[in-house]
Formats: sequence, structure tokens, C-alpha cells
Amino acid sequence: MRKLLILTLSLACAYFFTGYFSNSLLSVDGYAVASWPPSGIALASFLIWGRKSFIGLIIGAFCTNLIHLDNAVDILNSSVFLQALCITLASVLQAWIGCKIIVNVIKAPLDLSSLKRSVQSLVVAGPLCCIIAAGVGTSLLALNNVIPTDAIFDNFIAWWIGDSIGVLIFTPLMLAAFNYTQVRHRLQVILPSLLIYTLISVSFYGAASVKKEKDIQKQETKILAVQNAISQKLDGVTSHLGLLATYFASSDDVNFKEFKQFTSKQLTYSQEILAFEWVPFVSSSQLAEFKANQNLASGAPIYVKEKALGGGWQEVGIRSHYFPVKYAYPLEGNEDVIGFDLASNKVRSAALAKAKVLNELVLSEPINLVQNTSEKGVLFLYPVFGDSSTEGDFKGFVAAVVSLKRLSQALLFDHNNSIAASFFDTTVSGKKLPIYTADIDASYTLFKQYQLLIGKRMWQVELHEPIVRTSWFAYWLAQIVGMLFVWLLITFLISVTGTNIQIREQVAKQTRSLRLEKQKADEASQIKSHFLANMSHEVRTPINGIKGLHYLALQQNDWPQARSYIEQADGALGVLLRVLNDVLDFSKMEAGKLDLMQEPINVASLADEMLNLLQFEADAKSIQLNLDFDQSTNLVINTDPIRLKQVLLNLLNNAVKFTAKGEITLKIWQSKKMTYFSINDTGIGISSEAQKQLFKPFAQADSSTSRQYGGTGLGLSICRKLVHLMGGEIDLVSFEGKGATFTFSLPLCSPLPKAEQVLQQYNDIDVSTLSFAHYKLLLVEDNPLNQHVASAILKTKECNADIANDGFEAIEKLTANTYDIVIMDIQMPKMDGLQATTVIRNDLGLIDLPIIGLSANAHDDDVKKALACGMNSYITKPIDANTLFKTLWHYLPH
Repeated sequence: MRKLLILTLSLACAYFFTGYFSNSLLSVDGYAVASWPPSGIALASFLIWGRKSFIGLIIGAFCTNLIHLDNAVDILNSSVFLQALCITLASVLQAWIGCKIIVNVIKAPLDLSSLKRSVQSLVVAGPLCCIIAAGVGTSLLALNNVIPTDAIFDNFIAWWIGDSIGVLIFTPLMLAAFNYTQVRHRLQVILPSLLIYTLISVSFYGAASVKKEKDIQKQETKILAVQNAISQKLDGVTSHLGLLATYFASSDDVNFKEFKQFTSKQLTYSQEILAFEWVPFVSSSQLAEFKANQNLASGAPIYVKEKALGGGWQEVGIRSHYFPVKYAYPLEGNEDVIGFDLASNKVRSAALAKAKVLNELVLSEPINLVQNTSEKGVLFLYPVFGDSSTEGDFKGFVAAVVSLKRLSQALLFDHNNSIAASFFDTTVSGKKLPIYTADIDASYTLFKQYQLLIGKRMWQVELHEPIVRTSWFAYWLAQIVGMLFVWLLITFLISVTGTNIQIREQVAKQTRSLRLEKQKADEASQIKSHFLANMSHEVRTPINGIKGLHYLALQQNDWPQARSYIEQADGALGVLLRVLNDVLDFSKMEAGKLDLMQEPINVASLADEMLNLLQFEADAKSIQLNLDFDQSTNLVINTDPIRLKQVLLNLLNNAVKFTAKGEITLKIWQSKKMTYFSINDTGIGISSEAQKQLFKPFAQADSSTSRQYGGTGLGLSICRKLVHLMGGEIDLVSFEGKGATFTFSLPLCSPLPKAEQVLQQYNDIDVSTLSFAHYKLLLVEDNPLNQHVASAILKTKECNADIANDGFEAIEKLTANTYDIVIMDIQMPKMDGLQATTVIRNDLGLIDLPIIGLSANAHDDDVKKALACGMNSYITKPIDANTLFKTLWHYLPH
């Protein structure tokens, strides 16, 4: 439970903080971040921890979706809460589906040792599954009017790309952090990737900050320019009005022509001024005189008037003084203003009084213009005094009727319709009186508002401009390219790391294999050392007997006793040959050059032959030999007879050797497919540990076995190989001290090739009747002892052979003499027997001359080479006299 809690908190924090910093540092106006790390963290979490990741990811995703709230209390809004919850569930579901597709559909979980599988899985889980969160999130934002309809597609693409790249980058990074067992492998992938990712992020953040700063500076420059333009225009109005006031103050009487001439020029510079007016001070006593002045607009006397309650004009009432408009220019459109008593209006009267008292420019509150009642404007009022600024020298006011609408339109024109200004009077605290509100639509936004003090009035100026989205596409695209470079770097590092891991594993495996092979070689060397020691013992023992018996025979004058010693030495020689034959058979099998042929074998005859061969040794040890076989079945099997006899003799010899008393049983039976041979004895038995290596080459139960019973340790290994070559199996059941049972099986359908039936015409030759007195024979032998032995053997059959010491001498003698047969040794100095035979056949042309090969080499290859070069037959040393006589007789002409 504690581990689950730690995992939940860790995932929630990882999801939230990576999302928070990505939004804070890498998000730009109108674009999602180019790489959204939480999407990669979520997928990797499911791949590593499975369902345990759900709670932590949901918490982290929900908190991340609340980042954009202006106030924490907004979460209490049901629509906001549901929107955040739905986007959270879509993000987590997206990662879960991606995990399931990778594991169950592709069936290639992210294996960082395989670049192909990693890329395949990430591409599927990234671009494909990231459609889910992007689609759900964009739809919800559009439904809740967070984004405009025309921005849905762009928002979806940006969201989808950010999630996809987040998966491509952060999923393998998390897997590397938790899957690699060695820290250096983790650091090899994570450190360079995070370093490059950080550099790209910081670079983008710096570039974006610089661009934002430049945009702010441009905005501030624009604002300052607009403020200066407004101030300049208002200052221009004030200046024009001041000049006009000075003109009236310095002149005793200004007529309309002069007024028109002066103000017409000023109007060309300030289009926001609707009209200039001269408003003289008229006391009640001067009113009649003032009325006598001609109204230039109508030609009639001036009608001093004020606004009636019904909205029409009426004659002014009785007051102590009046401020009627005497001149107005342009006169067109301002006809109704002539004679209008400004003091009759409360707003205008207050402004007039204030301007007179302060002797400064004063602005009125927003008023409905007489010229255009549907439009509001402002009166700029400037008092006019004579030479001395005293009450008695006060002449009246010059006024400018200013339209803020025209001022705003002038700003639009000056800034290519990019700026609209609204003006409000905020002199009275808490009261915002509109002077002019710009006619703008939803495409404009307020970008600046400020306070402006002018003519003792406080204005609030609001500046609007069209909504222009800053183009961040190039920056966002550059960020995407940078993040894709990070992904390629991660892919490269994973590939290199995976290759290194595989190489190291292969090296480690190979090292283990080499160590194992070395161990085996050491064991084999030790076994072979024991084998050589055993071989030395096995070879020296019969040689010692032969030498001792020969010595005793030489000391005897009594021939029967000497013959007895020689016969015993011959038996010891048979033992020595059996040892050498075992070694020869084993080497043939190791080289794969032992050829077996199948022939039909009468099992009953085979069993009798085997028991008869061992009967003498068994009787000597008082061991009973038993045969468990139904001889009435006339059982016949097809296999190699020589090798089957070899296996049976080896097993039966071992049984006799290791049985001190009791019995030995040969059991033979047959199933539908196999023939079974079992040799059971009551001997010393074999321990379970010794049985594990008993069939291995050079192995015996233990070293004491060879010391007590002798043997090379090759017998059972040869038996096993021979049985396998014949298509069967051999096994052992034994308990130490309770005897052993060896059982081997042979198939009824032998896999061996069938033997060619060659009639051995000389097998039935009676050696005792043979005589070679009438034949001339050439013996080619380089060894003097072998020459003496062979000559002596031949002399027993009345044959006196000529002797050649090497191949050259043999060719010379054959050139000079005629021989009936040649016995040719193989290995000789100067020219060996094979070369000599080739010359005899090819150069001398003695095609029909019988040549019998003679050599200590007993391998099949040696026999084949001898026959290939032209020899008729091949006899191995040591020479068996009967075999030699039969072979010679077979090839000699009769």
C-alpha cells in the first residue's frame, strides 16, 4: 500500500509539474506546446506499472487542466469542472489504449534493445492514439466557447502534435530510466537527451520572450504615438482658441469678416473643431443694444434666445447678464447658434463662470450640440479681458465647439484604421459621462485606457485596435523541428545503447561459454591424463608379460615348457591388440569415418557364440552364465554383425570383470519395433554419481576401478556410439553393491546401408596343407626386425622371399627379376609403398602382379589409399600368420 501511495504521488507530481512548466515556458499565443511531456509519461507509466498508474495519472491530469483558471473558485462551476474532468479522462484513456495496442495488438512491447520495435511501438502509440485527447479536448473547448469555431482545426492539430511528440520523447526516456539495469546505460540515454531538450526549450523561451518584449515595445510606442496625437490635437485647439482670445482682447471691435478671416485658417488645421464662436458679455442694460446687431445668417436683428422645456427656442428671460453667441464660423450649419445664450444652459453656465473666475481655458461637460442634437461634444471656453484682467475689463469668451467623433476618426485615418478612441468625462468621482464612444465591433479590443486632464476636466481615453493575432507559426514550427531532433537523438542513443548491451551480453555469454569450454577442456585434459596413465598401465602390463614370458621361454631347454610360455605371451599380445583396437575404433567414430553395414543376423547363433567366448573366463571365476531367450523363435535381425558382437562382448566382458561371484544373464526379447539386449550381473554395481559420466570417453566409475580391474575407459563410450550408429539406445540401471543391468535396443528396420555380399574365397583355406615352395615372393620392408619376422613366418611354409629395403630397391628387383607376388610395406624412407606401387603399375606395366599392402596403419582411409594406388589387398601389423598365408594363397596363381 505504501509503494502504491508513493507511486501515485510521484506520477501525479511528475504529470503536473512537467505540464505546468511546459505551459508556462513553451506555450505561445494560439498554439499548444510543441512537446507535451505528460502524454509520454502517462504511456510509459502504463507500460511499466500497468493499472497501478491510473490514480496518479488522473490526479496529475486533473490538476494540470486547472492551470488556466483565473480564480480557484471557478472549479465550483459545473461546466468548468466537467470540462476539466472529461479532458483528464481522455488523456488517461489515450495512454491506456496506446499501452494495450502496443502489448496486445502489435505484441511488441517497447524493447529498448530493439530499435525497430521501439520505433514501431512509439509511432503507433504516438500519432495514432493521441487523436483521442486532442479530439475530446478541442471539442469541449469549442462547445464552451473557449476557442472560436474557425480555430478548431488549428487547435486540434497543435494539440495532437504536442501529445505525439511528447510520447516520442518522454516515453523512451522513462523506459530508459526504469528498464535499464545499469546506471551508465540510463545516463547514456537520459542526460544528452534532457540536455538537448532543455537547450531547445530555453532557446525557444528566450526567442519567444524577446519577440514578446518587442511586441510590447511596439505596442507602447503605438500607444505613446496615439497619446501624443490626441494631446497635439487638443493642444492645437487650445492654441487656436488662445490666439483668438488674444485677437479679441487686443481689438476694440472685431467684425464678422475679421472673425471669419482669422478663424477660417485655424479650422483648416483642426478638423475636430466644428465651429469657433464669439460670446460677448452682455449685461441686462446692454441687451437691447446687442439685439440691434444684425444676424448675418438671416439678415434680421439678433434674436437672443434660450432652449425651452419642449426643446424649441424661446426669448431669454430677465437676468443680470447674458452670454449670447454673436459670431459663429463656419456660419453654415451654425445658424441656430447665433443669439443662443450659453448662460441659459446650466452646464454651459457653470463652465463660463469657472473660466471667467480662473481666467483660463475651461471645458464644459459633455453637451448635446446645438448644431447636431444627436451628437455630443465639448465646449472649449477661453475668457477674454481687455488691457487689465479685471472684472470691469471683461469682454466675453471665445469658444470652440469640438467634436470628439471627428478626433477619433482623424486618429483612425492617421493610423490606417488601426486605432479607435472613445472619450469619457470622469471629472465627477464615480460618474462616467460619455463624450464619444467609438463605433467598433467584436473585432476590436481595448488595448489602452488613460486619464487626461484638460481645461479643468478629467477625461478617460480608451484606445481600441483590431484583434491581430501575432504570428507564432515560425517559432512553433521551429520548436517542433527541435523536438523532433531530440526524438531522433533519443532514437540514436537507444540504438547505440541497445547495440552495446547486446554486444556486452554476447561478450558475456561468449565469455561464459569460453569459461565453460575451458572447464570442459580442463576436465577433458584431466580425464585424458587419467586415460594416458591407464593406457600406459594397460599397454605395459601385457608387454611386461610378453617380455617376461619370452625371457622364460629362452631359458628353457624343455620345448613343451617353452611352448607354454610362448602361448601365454601370445594371449598377452591379444590383450594388447584389444586395447589398441579400442583406441582405433574410438578415433574412427570421433572422426565420423566408421562405416557400418547391415546384414541379417541369427540371434540364437549370436547368443551362443557370445556365451561360448566368455565361458572359460566365467568358469575360472565360478560365475554362472545364463541365457534368457526363446531359441525356438528363430529370431533374425538386420544390423552390423561385427559391431553388434563388439558391443555384446564389451558389456559381457565388463560383467565378468566386475563380478566376483554370482551369475550373469544375457536376456534377449523383441517388441513390434525394437529388439532388446540386456546384460545383468551381480557384481560390484555402480554409484549414481559415477553413472552420470560412465558413458563419457575415458571415464570409469573411479580411479580405483582402473587400478583394480584395468581398462582404458573407452569401452562403454564406444558401445554407446556404436548403438547410436545402429539406430538404437543404451541405458543402465545399477545400485552400488547390487550389480548392474545394461540394456540396449536396436530397431527392426535398421537405418544402416545394406552390405554388398563379397565371397571371401579364402576363408575356408586349410593353412596346414599350404606350401609356397614353388613361388617366388618379394618382401619390401625397411625395418630389419620386421624383415626377419616376416621371412621366418614365410619359411614355415617353405617360402624363401627376396627382401627390398625401400621402394627404389623393389623397383630395381622387379625390373631385373620376375616375381609371383609382392608384400609391400606402406611407410618406408626414400620411396614409400604407395609411390612404389604406382610406379609398378604405371611405369613398369605390371598390371597383373599381385601386391599385398602391409602396414601398422589400420584406418579405413589407409586401406582405401592402398587399394586406390593399385594394391590388391591390405594386411595390418602385427602380422597374423594364418591371415597372411590365406591372403597369399588367394592371390597366387595355382
